[in-house]
Amino acid sequence: MGTTYLALVLSDLHLGEEDSILMHLDPSRGVHWPYLEALRGYLVSHLDLSEVRYLVLLGDALDLSLARRRRAFPALKAFLEVFQGLVSEGIIYIPGNHDHHIWVAFQEETQVFCKLRQDRPVEPYYYVLCPYLDSEGIHLPEHHISRPYGRETFLYHLLPEAARSRQLDLLVAYPHIYLRTAKASALLTHGHFFEETWTLFTDLLEKPLREITHLDSITLAKLEQINAPFIEFGWYSLGQAGELSVLLEKIWDELHERGAGPITESILQDLRDRLDREIHFPWWEAFKEVFSDLCLDALVKGIKKLLEQQARGKPRSGSSLRHKPEILKEKKTRERIRRYLRLSLPDFPGMDTLVFGHTHVPFQKRRFSLEDGSSRSIFCFNTGGWVTDVYRVSHLLRSRPLVVAFSGEGIRTLEIPWPEKEALAEILPPGRKKPATPEEKERLRQLIRSQLLRA
Repeated sequence: MGTTYLALVLSDLHLGEEDSILMHLDPSRGVHWPYLEALRGYLVSHLDLSEVRYLVLLGDALDLSLARRRRAFPALKAFLEVFQGLVSEGIIYIPGNHDHHIWVAFQEETQVFCKLRQDRPVEPYYYVLCPYLDSEGIHLPEHHISRPYGRETFLYHLLPEAARSRQLDLLVAYPHIYLRTAKASALLTHGHFFEETWTLFTDLLEKPLREITHLDSITLAKLEQINAPFIEFGWYSLGQAGELSVLLEKIWDELHERGAGPITESILQDLRDRLDREIHFPWWEAFKEVFSDLCLDALVKGIKKLLEQQARGKPRSGSSLRHKPEILKEKKTRERIRRYLRLSLPDFPGMDTLVFGHTHVPFQKRRFSLEDGSSRSIFCFNTGGWVTDVYRVSHLLRSRPLVVAFSGEGIRTLEIPWPEKEALAEILPPGRKKPATPEEKERLRQLIRSQLLRA
């Protein structure tokens, strides 16, 4: 008869972004319908799936930092059209860093705009909304949200008419949900708060926040409230800024492919020349002829190194987690995960499993100690990613999707068919330094899709 799953978890779809394998490389063509249909069939057959009660999109389902809104939202609508038939009760959308704006917009819609339309006082943001999911369904912690969840918000109306007619729920939660079955007690989160970039303000300003503003402690809500402005600026506003967004994406692609290239070098040179013209301190003028070149060159070199580390995920403990296969071995990363869990576990003391994405590198059932030397540990799963944003064989071999499913019998994982090293190397020969051409990217995309289409 097949298996009924409480939850099916996918993350890092990056719908709308051209590097997503679910999208056509040509921006005018949208999602790749045959691949989505094949994916649905593959999940049904290989998970022995008869019903999914809840589909959990665990962050970066939409890409609003690199993709344009006019491409991203239709792509999500198409994805939901294909998969809504598998889901019997609801879809839980947990934003990540690339679609963080969904959480901001959802709060504006429910706490501000809906209230104004009803001539009622506006209400404060939630900042966090972490429901429980178990065999009885979704349990919300004290907040009232319309049922079907979010039916008065824009995201609910992306559901196909067939899903809305049977009142399929769509709940936006952030930054995690708690899930409990007879065999597992899991926390599901995107994972961006495990990386130092996304907690920049609370890390840098914790002391003045305590001493000047009298902030008692960094709670989960404060972690979001204080860091949200930076996330919004860097991973939404700059992605919807017209020609500036185009320029930034070209820089990002260049840094991804080979480090600082002609575009980045030109901009850094302009920055150096501007600083040289604008600095007019008396002490600077006295030593300008001797020290200006050395100082400015060192500054530009430092900026260049930092950009390359962030874009390419170069190994620096606690820095960018993307594309790293062994993040649980990094001391700073372990402590950041533990800090996040310390904020979350008082509401979920029996947790034994952590599921997250963000890094694009999947792994299964890795044991993680909640404290160094402690006997208490949990199992960690990473859901990988559906993007080919770094065109190197070594990266493509480890950056791939993993589906995690929860049922009354326990946790099941499913790897999506992926090319072998030899096939990838025929398109992207090892050792070459020039960036991949559009033709090579398209061949690579066809190769990846063919693995599933033939399965």
